[in-house]
Amino acid sequence: MKLPQALLRCSVEPLIEESNLVREAKQVKSLAYVALPCQMQAVRKAQLMLHRTRQEWPRKVKLVIGLFCAESFPYEELVKVVESKGLSMDRIRKWDIKGKLLGYHEEGVLKISLKEAKKFARSNCRYCTDYTAELADVSIGAVGSAKGWNTVIVRTLRGLKAVRGAIEAGYLEVREPDLEGERGIPLLRKLAKRKLSTAKKNRGKAEEKGMRVMHLETMHERDLKKLEEMTTKEHRIDELLRDVVEPGLCVTCGVCEAVCAESIIKIGEDGMPRKLRDCESTDCGRCYALCPRTTLPADAIEEELFGIRRVSYEARVLGQFIEILSCRAGREAIRKVGQDGGATTALLAYLLDTGEVDAAVSVTQGEKPWYPVSFISTTSGDVLRCAGTIYSTAPTIVAVKRALSQHEDFRRYLNFLRERGLLPELELVERLAKPPLAAETAQVDEEELMARRRKVEAAIERLAKPAVKMMVEQGKAERAVELVVKEGDA
Repeated sequence: MKLPQALLRCSVEPLIEESNLVREAKQVKSLAYVALPCQMQAVRKAQLMLHRTRQEWPRKVKLVIGLFCAESFPYEELVKVVESKGLSMDRIRKWDIKGKLLGYHEEGVLKISLKEAKKFARSNCRYCTDYTAELADVSIGAVGSAKGWNTVIVRTLRGLKAVRGAIEAGYLEVREPDLEGERGIPLLRKLAKRKLSTAKKNRGKAEEKGMRVMHLETMHERDLKKLEEMTTKEHRIDELLRDVVEPGLCVTCGVCEAVCAESIIKIGEDGMPRKLRDCESTDCGRCYALCPRTTLPADAIEEELFGIRRVSYEARVLGQFIEILSCRAGREAIRKVGQDGGATTALLAYLLDTGEVDAAVSVTQGEKPWYPVSFISTTSGDVLRCAGTIYSTAPTIVAVKRALSQHEDFRRYLNFLRERGLLPELELVERLAKPPLAAETAQVDEEELMARRRKVEAAIERLAKPAVKMMVEQGKAERAVELVVKEGDA
């Protein structure tokens, strides 16, 4: 039974419907994260700068799977292009890029030249140097392998353990990659080098117009103290909007919303951060500090991640790695729904089935056809829903935090609210979240439903107070409880 949408227009919605974690009461201690290179950079930066993050969720991201990416597209622009070709998004069954942007439908294939596609690509993609997700544990894409296979670049020991385990357990089939052929690894190197050089050229053009591309200025900076001086506690959401969002550099990763201690930042449907109200904190600046487009100390992250300093960034365009393989899913069912060889889906299924991780964050389709939404998988069956590629982005880091920290925090909040009689409506919400019995068919009166909704929102609003959030993050739960109860009695 689907929860009434009127009731769900509050902070309870992601807890019960979107994440499915509260419903399953599953505690998440480790997580796999599937991301585009730019989103992955945000997680790695949060892991490098834990003293600025001041939250635990980055530590619990145990495996990062990066996807090859030339560019991504704003959903609204993708819809316009499809409609200009006489089609609608709901007719597209699968997207792919093979020399062209291809949209498969029942009558044939929609073909959009890459030259045309680049015109409506996200503006931030012009300043991205990373084609093969160089900071991932494992990078996966189609370029460099035969049709029906994926190129898998294993970069860390953690990634090697996961891939080798999946191969031994039959989740992945493997063969040697084409190291010499013109459609093999040489092509992958060519495309990676092209993206790097394009980003450098676009940076030069931007600077001629007086625009700073800060993340490219700091890629080789290893002095963290110097980086700290560039992203101080005085840099807040207003400065983030000015320096990143307005110039078109935002990558829709969601890290600004995830690290905000006051819940004043919300990612809108267009993927851009929104300021809900003024920042009250005098000791934060996290949104600006952790954004991958204010600073991006790629060399420092690599040294921390791999324990090795790269001699020349430009000389090793595929990044540091242990081995390169061609893989595909060992199960036919996964190959049928997956992109190319289905290696990403198969690897996630292995990690969840074996308990290597408790959950995995990736992207699936929302209610609108091909509209990207974050999804938290807790079983191998869940990951099948996320199979295939959606060439638009979603703020997946928000889901990462929700899976690893907000689930636990909100359950604690909800328990003490229920104990104090402040939120009896939760009984209704939890009951409706479960499959109904035959006898439970009574409809809730709309007026009563709206009254309950107002009570739920009032309680959640009290929980979202900056002072309460800061107390919880600082481990002062009892003081937070006292403050919420006091305001509820007022």
